Amino acid sequence: MTKNNELFTSMPVGKAVAKLAIPTVVSQIIVILYSLADTFFIGQIGDPNQLAALSITFPIYTLLTAVANLFGIGANSVIARSLGQNEELTAKKACSFSFWGSLAVTLVLSVLLALFMGPILRFFGADEFTFGFTSDYLFWVFVIGGLPTVAGLTLGHLVRSVGKTKEAGIGLAMGGILNIILDPVFIFVFQMNVAGAAVATMLSNAISMVYFFVVLARMRTSTVLTLSPRYISLEKNVAWGTLSVGFPAALSVLLVSVSISVLNGLLLRHEGGNILSAAYGVTSKCGTIALHISIGIAQGVMPLIGYSYGAKDHKRVHAVCRQSFLILLIFSVIFLAIVQFIPDIIVRMFTPDEATIEVGSTFMRCWSWCVIGMSLFNMYNSIFQAVGKWETSLLLAVLRLGVIFTALSFALDALFGVTGLMWVQAITDTVSCLIAVALYGRFKKALVRECSAQAQEMEVAPIPHRVITISREFGSGGRTIGKEVAARLGIPCYDSQLIEKIAEESGLAKEYIEKYGEYAAADTLYENALGGRDRDGQSVADKMWLAQKKVVSDLAQKESCVIVGRCADYILREIADCLTVFIHASDEQWAERIVTVYGQREESPVQRLHDKDKKRKAYYELYTGTQWGQADNYELCLDSGKIGMEGCVNMIAMLYQHA
Repeated sequence: MTKNNELFTSMPVGKAVAKLAIPTVVSQIIVILYSLADTFFIGQIGDPNQLAALSITFPIYTLLTAVANLFGIGANSVIARSLGQNEELTAKKACSFSFWGSLAVTLVLSVLLALFMGPILRFFGADEFTFGFTSDYLFWVFVIGGLPTVAGLTLGHLVRSVGKTKEAGIGLAMGGILNIILDPVFIFVFQMNVAGAAVATMLSNAISMVYFFVVLARMRTSTVLTLSPRYISLEKNVAWGTLSVGFPAALSVLLVSVSISVLNGLLLRHEGGNILSAAYGVTSKCGTIALHISIGIAQGVMPLIGYSYGAKDHKRVHAVCRQSFLILLIFSVIFLAIVQFIPDIIVRMFTPDEATIEVGSTFMRCWSWCVIGMSLFNMYNSIFQAVGKWETSLLLAVLRLGVIFTALSFALDALFGVTGLMWVQAITDTVSCLIAVALYGRFKKALVRECSAQAQEMEVAPIPHRVITISREFGSGGRTIGKEVAARLGIPCYDSQLIEKIAEESGLAKEYIEKYGEYAAADTLYENALGGRDRDGQSVADKMWLAQKKVVSDLAQKESCVIVGRCADYILREIADCLTVFIHASDEQWAERIVTVYGQREESPVQRLHDKDKKRKAYYELYTGTQWGQADNYELCLDSGKIGMEGCVNMIAMLYQHA
């Protein structure tokens, strides 16, 4: 019998990395386009003062992302864990606390910015040439647009927490695409210049927010997500649980803001500061291409690393990390080469101003040497996050942008002036990467010791019992066939009894396991692989799967039996003598059975069948990498509609007894 390889345990590492990393990189590309839009269109005006205004305001604007991360990412984790424990009330409280808490903090920040706009902008380096542009931009994107921006970002995190990553992705993409479309309209058609870019961003974010409200309205009867203020709670497991998880993500954004504002402020103090700031703005925006692609690859493989680490498959952890580092190294070298050869062409894409192009080209050549160190650093950081060592990840982030970058900025400015500032990012990321290498070396030695210990353990002997596994399409009668086969052979049948055993092993609620034990929260591999993960890189579903594998293996070790569903055919493929069976039937026979047997008439029977099987198939593919229902994955495939229930029982029992 031919078997495909399992995504998380035995699929070739290169293929597994590609399956998880590619969709994440695609989503990061959307973020890149969104980030570049304002800089690109404002640059076409040819006024370095307006480009400088974007550089000055960027650190302030990113406060909104920090607030959304603080509440949204934190609540994402709390909601996912609460659903696993069947604590729906806690999930609702976390959702409401996150949404209204993020809006309250944003409102305070917006009011403070409106009241103290002048001093704040002067502090960040605005002068008589840029003050009007910076104040116009921040008025629209922060004072007026702050609430819809944070609301949209936070709602995206909340929607993702219940497995709706496709809807979250659409909301993100919608904001980016609308911003790209509206920017030239308001900047050039309405001749609003930098204020037009701000209005376009504000409207795009507002429309994205409305989209998420519509999504929540459609989901209101089938999800724990709620925005009702009556669920707001300051209970420790809600408030602290949300903020403690969200804080590292928020701090990372704040550190980026601080580093940009520090370097930009130092550049503005030199002669021709506005041109230097404009050049830095273009350079840093172009740098986001390398940054986000490397983050996409690093974050994409986090679930794979986290799962393998949790399953103590340390050799696979090494293999995934090695493959990811190789990909990032190749990417960063190619990116570096391109920038070194054509920096002027890249800068010219963003501005026709010759002075800015000249300075920007030099700036970009110096800056681009950070790409290798930055890409590898992001990978090291993601590894530590994936294996639950968030303290190490946080330490690295603080050292890189909070300590090393800041110290180098002032030191190199004092020693070498503008030239020194151009090299700050490259030296920072090289030093940070070397520190990360040292910390990873210690972690790797610990894994090597564990691998050696595992290699010395005795190999597990094959299970002597014979087991029948029944996989089935919904409505095909597979469960009934399994029970009748077990009764005829005089061996136990495990079906719903598995729920309690898995709940005991995993610590998750029986209701959660009953709902998601065989069904994915979303319809596709990518949505399930990337959604609802905790700081250790594992989702609640991952933890349930590990418990399910142990329960099924233990039952097969204990006695001969029939096991219905739960991917048992795959789990026992190498350790038990199995007769693997797949039961299917036609749509008409399915529909008739779920109406007559299950009494379900509230919706189209055929549609219900396909919806159930679609999620069952997604779950199976996610955790086995094998096509659910593919004939060569089973020893016996039976059409219960044509053969009949009794015929299926007879055939399975006969094969079992005469094998």
